[in-house]
Amino acid sequence: MTQTDILSSEQEDLRLLRESARTLFERAGGSDRARKLRDAGGGFDAEMVRELAEAGVFGVAVPEDQGGLGMGLAAGGVIAEEVGRVIAPEPVVLTIGLSLGLLRRLCPDHPKMAQLIGGEISLAVAWQERGPDGAPADATCRYADGKLTGGKAWVVGAIGSLGFLVVAEGDDGPVLVLAEADADGLVIDKRAQADGSSLGELSFSGTPAVELASGGAVPTALAEAVADATALAAAEIVGLSERAFEITLDYIKTREQFDKPIGSFQVIQHRAVDLNVMCEVAQAGVREALAQMDSETDPKVRAPIASRAKARAVTAAKRITRDAIQLHGAVGYTDEFDIGLYLNRALVLSAWLGDDAYHRRIWFEAREAEGAAQ
Repeated sequence: MTQTDILSSEQEDLRLLRESARTLFERAGGSDRARKLRDAGGGFDAEMVRELAEAGVFGVAVPEDQGGLGMGLAAGGVIAEEVGRVIAPEPVVLTIGLSLGLLRRLCPDHPKMAQLIGGEISLAVAWQERGPDGAPADATCRYADGKLTGGKAWVVGAIGSLGFLVVAEGDDGPVLVLAEADADGLVIDKRAQADGSSLGELSFSGTPAVELASGGAVPTALAEAVADATALAAAEIVGLSERAFEITLDYIKTREQFDKPIGSFQVIQHRAVDLNVMCEVAQAGVREALAQMDSETDPKVRAPIASRAKARAVTAAKRITRDAIQLHGAVGYTDEFDIGLYLNRALVLSAWLGDDAYHRRIWFEAREAEGAAQ
């Protein structure tokens, strides 16, 4: 089999995966399901998680010898795009990128791996901390004698998860521990976000936890998992942007003014073309980045690639969703129209793991360092 045949086979596998995921989400109710879950108080559907697991969604990026499908981040990006198209609240990117990203690098034989891949549980990852001024701060959360003390902030997926993978400071350096959601001494403060989802602020007071890994491998694995999740979040944003543009295109084709569809006006057509180009460029850039990350093993190279993908995706999403609201006119601000759901989700995803300005700075700093070294 030639290299061309291999690439064609891989592309066909990704196409089939995309069709399978899209069918699954559409059968479940598409964006209407996301609206219903939001109106019910947020959270995600455990039954949907199980259906996704049966389709092999959570194990796509996990190597085959660890119980996954071994298809890499490119396949994870396909799933993430479909998640974005229907603004599904299930912790897909969180599980593929962060939870499984940590466990498969640090303790691939742990039984929680199989449970996550099988959709039996969901685990949130807690590693960031809030300083006195509200900004991110150095880690002070401690783990000693089997118990956690301190707190963690901005924990995505905290509401509904059965446990937490917590990065804390142990007596001999950083540790990764597992704390159950109903453990004694754990308080979860729910913080609502613009799209109706929630973040968790965790407070530990002598909370029992089990050590999973320790030493320098923990921050290294965390950095790699965050890079994976960043690139996958970019793919989710691309899927969201694509669908927001499609919704807007359908609207300007049917909305009439002066007895003509507003899409017949040249100025509207020019804006639509600009948005389409931005969407296509972001999609191509993110897919290329995910493929590069699959073939690259150096964490120092992979992280800037993920940052490039996130910066491009967020920049496009901000423009597309903002213009989509404007092209809808006043009705775009009402909850009756779905476009507002996409705008709010774009705002949340853009901020998660760093916005476009943050990641653009990382990318340029990496390029400058690379140039200085040559």
